[in-house]
Amino acid sequence: MQVKGTSFNDRQENSAKAKLELLKRARENSPMNDPAFKQRMAEKAAAAAVRDKERAERKAAKEAERIRLEAERIENERIAAEEAIAEAKRQEDERMRLEARLAIEEAKAKLAQFKKR
Repeated sequence: MQVKGTSFNDRQENSAKAKLELLKRARENSPMNDPAFKQRMAEKAAAAAVRDKERAERKAAKEAERIRLEAERIENERIAAEEAIAEAKRQEDERMRLEARLAIEEAKAKLAQFKKR
């Protein structure tokens, strides 16, 4: 059966040729072949690299600040611990002095009682 003088194979070949022609034109008109497009893509890639670098620098700065604050907190804790130790020693010294005074007072009281006899 023929439609308008062409066979099925002829129509199939014509369709394949038309598809190849469309594909060829699409490839020719592709933005990848355009130098301005390539330049824009290169600029976008460079801008992305700059953004990534800046993001990494900000992240590094935040991490450095976090480490600095943590070191400062640890140093403050160390100072507070040293002050607590010094206070404990002072209180222990004070307690020992009070005990010594109490012992002296007791000894004086005993001596006074002994002298009264």
